[in-house]
Formats: sequence, structure tokens, C-alpha cells
Amino acid sequence: MGTIGRLLVGVLAFLALYAFGARLRAPVIEADIQSRTSTALAQAGFGEVLVSTDGRDVTLTGSVSDEAAADAAGDLAWDTRGVRVVDNRLRAGSGIAASPGSGAYGTSFCKAGGRLVLEGSVPSAEDRDRVSGEAVMLFPIGEVDDRLGVRADAPADYAPALDVLLSEVVQLDEGCVRVEGSSAEIAGSVWNEAAAEWIREQGRAAESLGFDVTYRLDVPTLSEEAATCQAAWRERLAPGETVLFPFDDAELHEEGRALLDEIAEISELCPGVRVWVTGHTDAVGDREYNIQLSRDRAQAVVDYLVSVGVDADRLTPVGYGFSQPVADNSTEEGRARNRRIEIRVREN
Repeated sequence: MGTIGRLLVGVLAFLALYAFGARLRAPVIEADIQSRTSTALAQAGFGEVLVSTDGRDVTLTGSVSDEAAADAAGDLAWDTRGVRVVDNRLRAGSGIAASPGSGAYGTSFCKAGGRLVLEGSVPSAEDRDRVSGEAVMLFPIGEVDDRLGVRADAPADYAPALDVLLSEVVQLDEGCVRVEGSSAEIAGSVWNEAAAEWIREQGRAAESLGFDVTYRLDVPTLSEEAATCQAAWRERLAPGETVLFPFDDAELHEEGRALLDEIAEISELCPGVRVWVTGHTDAVGDREYNIQLSRDRAQAVVDYLVSVGVDADRLTPVGYGFSQPVADNSTEEGRARNRRIEIRVREN
């Protein structure tokens, strides 16, 4: 090999090593940006703002007192070294602060970027352990960040209301449940109007304990292409559909495969749409077992759809276990509705 050849080989090797090193550094840089941005916001009094990162791009979610506060939080994120883009999705004027140390008795549960953050106060150490354990059970596919403290001067029925409201946050794609005194707010995005209605229905349990609950729920507006597929999929996989799998099993039977053939045909109407295939169970049995069963069923659906020609890059299997019910688990009819597969459109 001549001198020029050896030089080219050396340059290519250097570039390959540089690219490999960049890939190794990327997760470290992303975590560092998230940590430094969160710290800067917390030190400025924005401890409940959730920070998620994608490379050097930062997204802010949650609620703040007004537009000026939202702008100030966004400016802080922009000033964080290494940040390239800030997507400021903060909601202004929620009226529910629930910030630790504010004087008012408050608690917040906020979900974003695969993380569920628990902040504020609970009446006792036993309540903290119970709420934290329930959060881990209800949030099986992400990280639970428990920052709860104990403070004894809670309003009446505060702990039972927290139990009810914690179950609501897992129904949100992203958002927060905030409690201050005897007022509560559930704010965020949900994947369809049926999920929003279920949240409102369950919120009545907190209202029956004397809490004033308000709702600010956003349902995404889908493109015509995505909406057509979503409606058709939802009709064919309506809650209560039980023909996909035998009881307590993740192996598709013949009727299930026939139904998924129809689902695959519908997918041809929206070839550019990405979807989550989500598995759900009833509340009978062990939590870990049900999570695994729901994951296995979602994966079985994805595997079958890929085998009949649906692009694998469009499909993401997710198992929620029994954390996202659409009906009452105390009745057989309700449990049947909760044993389901859903296909949810994701346009970004």
C-alpha cells in the first residue's frame, strides 16, 4: 500500500473512532443538560417544571403561575450551557401551585419524558410509603422520582384524595395532578376524548371527599389520514374485544389473527403514521405478572402485523398491565372491557 493509501486508511479510522466516541458521549451529554437545566430551574423557584431532553433539545412541561413565569423559565433553559433548542410547553395561570415551602398544603404528581415526579407533602411517613409504592405500581414503563416530604397539618381526607388523584396522572400522556388545600387540578394531554371522560368520571371520587377538582385536558388534533385510521382501529378493537388471545395467554388464536389481518389492511390507509400497540389487563392477579402479560400480548400483535407486511419501524409495543382501566374492575363486565389491546396514533 502506498503512502496515500495508508494516509486515507488512517483518516477513515480516525473518523470512525470520532463518530463512535460521539455516539458514546451523546447519552452523557443529554443527561448532563437535563440535570443542569432542572437544577437551574429549581434554584429559581421552578421546581415543578419537568425537563425532558432529546440530545441537546430541551422540552419544558408543567404549569406555572402566569405567562411571565413561563417566559422566565424558558429563558433560564435557553441560558443553560449546551442547550440548542427549547420547546416551552409550560401552561400559565393554573391557579394550583402546590410548591413545597409556599405555606399552603400541597402535593403534585407530574408525568413527562418517561418520568413521574412526586413532590410536596403527605400527612405521614406511612402515607408517603403507600403513595410512592402505588406510583411505582401504576407507572410500570418509566422512572418514579419520589421527592415527597411529611407534613402533618393536612386538610381532612387529604390522603384518600391523593390515592384517587394519583391514579389519574397515569392516564395522561403528559401532565400534572396538583393539589393545594382542598382544591385540585388535573392538567395535561390525553390520547383521546374517551380517556378524558374516564379521568373526569374518576375525579368524582375526590369531589365526593370535599375536593374541588378542575380539569384542563387537551386531546391532540390528528391529521385526516391519522384520524381515519385511529377511528377504524378503535372500532375494530373496542374495549371488551376478547377474540385476540385465549384467557391468561399471549399466543394469538385463529380469530385473533383474522382480526389483525383487518387491522393491517386499515394501516394501509395511513402509511406515514406511527402507532403504539398497547396491552392492558384487568386487575385480577399479581401486578408484575399482568405487566408482563400485557407486554407479551402487545409484542405478539406487533410481531403478527410485521409478518403480514406492516413496517416494523411504525410499531411500538407497550404493556401497561392494569394501570389504565377504562371500566370498573369490581365487575366481570368491567374486567372484560379492561382486558384489551389498543392502537394509538403517534404523529411525532
